Amino acid sequence: MSDATHGNTPNAAAPAAAPDTWLSQRERGAVWLIYVTFRLATLLGRTLMKPLVMAIALYYRLFDKKAVRASRDWLRRVHGAEPGFWAIYRHIRTFAQVTMDRIFLVSGRTRSFEFTRTGNHNLRAQQATGRGAILLGAHLGSFEAMRSGDHDEKFGINIVGHFQNARMLNQLLTRLDPKRAARVIHIGDDPVGQMARVHDRVEAGEFVALLGDRTGLNERVVTVPFFGAPASFPAGPFLIASLMRCPVYLVFGLYRAPNRYDLFCEPFADDLHLPRKGRQQALEDVVRRYAARLEHFCREAPENWFNFYDFWQDAQQEAARQEPPRPRHPGGEPGRVPVL
Repeated sequence: MSDATHGNTPNAAAPAAAPDTWLSQRERGAVWLIYVTFRLATLLGRTLMKPLVMAIALYYRLFDKKAVRASRDWLRRVHGAEPGFWAIYRHIRTFAQVTMDRIFLVSGRTRSFEFTRTGNHNLRAQQATGRGAILLGAHLGSFEAMRSGDHDEKFGINIVGHFQNARMLNQLLTRLDPKRAARVIHIGDDPVGQMARVHDRVEAGEFVALLGDRTGLNERVVTVPFFGAPASFPAGPFLIASLMRCPVYLVFGLYRAPNRYDLFCEPFADDLHLPRKGRQQALEDVVRRYAARLEHFCREAPENWFNFYDFWQDAQQEAARQEPPRPRHPGGEPGRVPVL
């Protein structure tokens, strides 16, 4: 999600596109492998697919250096210790299983799952008012599991996001549920049209989900503490929520092996107001509060964190850009005494 303007303060900047951002990563796996896996899952079912999930996870643990590096860094930050081979494998396997589960959740084949719901009454109460709301989530666990409540209680949940780097998977999921496409709002080159669609859905009394943890290329960001270090979060979801003038809820669907999803919904703001005066500070306060709650849920289920890239990279690069230059000494290199 992008904002029309870019902040010039240290905590609201538009970083240059980094070579290892999540958007620059291609869809993992060959197209034919994604298609074959999809077909097998629809034919065999979840139980018979588990050995394949384990094999896929082991393959990526052995050969995907970027994913392993990101997992190692994440688990080290969470647990304060160097993770071993199998800890990283379990993290990747959780991602593989949750990705596989999307096939069954989207198609409505949920009988093999167990769901617990905490705070689901908030959505029912909000729906009863006839007003729409913003659901603020993250790439933590499964949002498809969160949307599974849509089948049971008929919530109108739409999702806004970047989908170009997982185009194949999303096309296959849409084949399972053709109505899904109507509930997806793609972020592209038409921010005005995107805002209009979000506004229309909220005015119609529906829910619109925004994921607030990943920054886009050249997107305005807000840098706040996250797991003890500065991390960049996108400003866009919070600015959109403020413009909608509607309630905002935090939502997460945490996976627990072998087949349970714990669904959480909690109020975040009755109206996310960002005043013109002191707007930047108010935005930072909101993002800081979001990051604190996200960290809480991450600690509840660390292996549900599915950002397999250097999440702290943008903040580190921005800090390096703002570091004052070292003084140059006449006749020598910066900070060096000239040799006579």
